[in-house]
Amino acid sequence: MQDQHTAIASAILTPSPTGLQIGGYVAGDIATQLEAIVAKRGAAYIRESSEEQGEGFSPGAQRKKIYDWAQENGIEIIGEYCDLHSAWRKSEARPEFQRLMSDAAKGMFDVVLVFHTSRFARNQSESRRYKQLLRERLNIQVISVSQPLGDDPSEPSSFLAESINEMFDEYYSVSLSFWTRSGLAEKARQGHLVGLLPWGYVRDEKTKLAVPHPWRAPLVLQMFERYDTGQESDRALAAWLNAKGARTARDRDFCADTVRDMLRNAAYCGYVSGQRDTAKTIKGLHEPIVPEDLFDRVQERRAYKAKVKQPSPPSDEYLLSKLLRCERCGARMHGNRGSRAAVRRYLCSGRRHGHGCEQPITKAAPLESQLADWLRAFQPDEHLRAIVLDTITRQANQEGTGPDRRAELAEQLRRFQDLFVLGDLTKAQYVMRRQAVQDELERLAPPADPQLSEAERVLTDFSSFWEREHAPAERHRLLATLFEQVWQDDGRVVAIKPQPAFAAYFQAYCQHGGRPMDTLGCQERERRDSNPRPLP
Repeated sequence: MQDQHTAIASAILTPSPTGLQIGGYVAGDIATQLEAIVAKRGAAYIRESSEEQGEGFSPGAQRKKIYDWAQENGIEIIGEYCDLHSAWRKSEARPEFQRLMSDAAKGMFDVVLVFHTSRFARNQSESRRYKQLLRERLNIQVISVSQPLGDDPSEPSSFLAESINEMFDEYYSVSLSFWTRSGLAEKARQGHLVGLLPWGYVRDEKTKLAVPHPWRAPLVLQMFERYDTGQESDRALAAWLNAKGARTARDRDFCADTVRDMLRNAAYCGYVSGQRDTAKTIKGLHEPIVPEDLFDRVQERRAYKAKVKQPSPPSDEYLLSKLLRCERCGARMHGNRGSRAAVRRYLCSGRRHGHGCEQPITKAAPLESQLADWLRAFQPDEHLRAIVLDTITRQANQEGTGPDRRAELAEQLRRFQDLFVLGDLTKAQYVMRRQAVQDELERLAPPADPQLSEAERVLTDFSSFWEREHAPAERHRLLATLFEQVWQDDGRVVAIKPQPAFAAYFQAYCQHGGRPMDTLGCQERERRDSNPRPLP
């Protein structure tokens, strides 16, 4: 056994290319730290990007270094995870890295080996987050085989060394991104199409310039010509391209959004521009597919189609505006003028948008007069007021269960808040449970002041106000004060939903046989879809 320890110790203390000892061990403490890596199961993580292959980061170079180091240190590699061409992708978008973390949570290995800290992640905060999860929550080591970072990452010198390496990894990523963008911007200024070429172009292998594709470019020209006729939409052109067997650069079907971006790309008429950019500021070196005058006509046609008139504010002359709903489909009914005499009418929005409603167009004046006549006949007296107060008191006594239940609910709210702060409840769970308790507290609360005096005054003075005030805006405001919704069917008001302050009066009146208009109901209505669809 002593000989085995000596052999492993000599392997660990083999000098690295920098002259430092791999793993950061010294002869004095090797006996105490040796067991940390003896007979452990290891996972090799390899990440490669094309621009870094020349720097010794190719998959083959990483794999050889990792396996050599594992063999020298007595670690058995039981799994390999390799992400290719993932230079700037975050860890959440690296499939093999996510598989590595999933297997780590299952306890399939004891140590993760990477060639360099930059292979784990180039973002310092991201690297710290995942390393902390592996080390502290899963008790799995993360070791860079080419950097002497030490065995204990919590030791000050090891922590400093690893932090410095991670900082320089991120600095390299940021600086490379900056200079890459600068280089691309300069090439674009010189007239080169950079990045992913527009559909219809390919890059010439000799000149590196964008040249028209043999059969895609004619389709692009035809697409512009068809749109210029004014008879084609983006969606129709997408269907036409799909029928031609064309596929996008990502091998997908064309859609209206793809066609829209193509029709707005000035690169097709010989300029350097970004996607959805119609600006013609830099003349490109590539051959245009679309004549410039045709491109300009298409942009003018698109601008004309895009002009949307702002809707005018709703007219005050429709007294039931935003209140009236269709009894048949539940959709809102809007004011509409029709016929040569421009008679005010209400039209069901479900019928207007072709959702299958057969509600006939209703004249506004008879409908509004019917509601006003019903309100004139409704006069609350002392007997009705006593009934309303008695009903509210009785409901409160039935719903209330005393202070004990209220105290219990308050304690539940406090406990939910503590669980949320401690992290045992997610925000969605906390909000849902809190809302349920608060709703029950509101039901247990003493009856709120129904403003009976104010409601009674409005109802008593309704007749005189209606006769005195002829302005449609003021009449509409009064009706909106009384009602939340009004339902009509075939030109007759069939139900109402009063505002909360007036609900007690109308409900008590209807429940005790008072119905000035037989067709008008006071019952509660179920919530309906405000945008109904025809049945399949």
